[in-house]
Amino acid sequence: MEIFVLVSGSFSILATLPLIYLALQSFREGRELRRIQLEVASLMVENKRIGEEIRDLQQEMHVDQRHARSALVETQQTVERVAQISAPRKRRRLPRIRVELVSEPE
Repeated sequence: MEIFVLVSGSFSILATLPLIYLALQSFREGRELRRIQLEVASLMVENKRIGEEIRDLQQEMHVDQRHARSALVETQQTVERVAQISAPRKRRRLPRIRVELVSEPE
């Protein structure tokens, strides 16, 4: 009976060694997974902040483009007015009438 207890106890101790190893590996992987989750969360927060900055910059660009377009339209209208004013005005001429005096043969 003592041999049976000794063999079964030894077998039980040897059987628990892989379980202890697996438990330690799981604990390490759990810590690594937690670290990765924290990194992902911080990256998501940073990505959101960068996205908001990009959206703000795009809005500013659109506003600047609208102002630039308005300035271009105003400049074009000014150039057209100046061109109209400075262009030589064509005077309306009366149609020319050509008069010839023909003498009759005598």
